Amino acid sequence: MPPKKEKLIKIVAIKDLKEGQSVKFDIARKDRVTEAFAVRSNSKFYAYLNMCRHWTVGLDFDDNDFFSEDKSFLVCKNHGALYEVSTGICQGGPCNGAGLYRVPVVEKEGILYADAAKVDWGEM
Repeated sequence: MPPKKEKLIKIVAIKDLKEGQSVKFDIARKDRVTEAFAVRSNSKFYAYLNMCRHWTVGLDFDDNDFFSEDKSFLVCKNHGALYEVSTGICQGGPCNGAGLYRVPVVEKEGILYADAAKVDWGEM
């Protein structure tokens, strides 16, 4: 089977996403539109679907803040689940080791894009 072709969705200009910040965006597929978010941590970019693995709700309280106070984890403000920033794997709380659904990102000419063709939609 040939690899999936890129389907890029513009997220943000790289200069506008500072260390320890996040930005939300939408990803559409045939049957729904799903909110996702991108973060910058340790000078790298990561993106995930905005869905806690414990209970399918957004991680933030609609305030676009996904980091723990010390910026070392992504946190679900509804349940306190803690996820590794770089992998999305749950490290504490009620998510029991499950991982966030990854959205691959691509940097091109100073812009951060989500590759919608390669999103991990999990069990949705």
